[in-house]
Amino acid sequence: MTLDNLRIVISKISNIPLKDVQEHSSFKDDLGIDSLQMVNLILEVHTKFGVELNKIQSNDDLATVGSMYNLLTRG
Repeated sequence: MTLDNLRIVISKISNIPLKDVQEHSSFKDDLGIDSLQMVNLILEVHTKFGVELNKIQSNDDLATVGSMYNLLTRG
């Protein structure tokens, strides 16, 4: 999974233009993603990329697009 792959999934799930989904974007403040959209996003990432959900330890792991990407790609 690349950062661009994740950005595309986020854009699709949230109906936000891809150009607005940046590595530093906050899901809540910048993108306006609510809790239901976040659940859908996490499930889509799990399904599409086979990422284990047990990697998520706190809300900080999912604060920004970049923090989510780092969490999902670390070994």
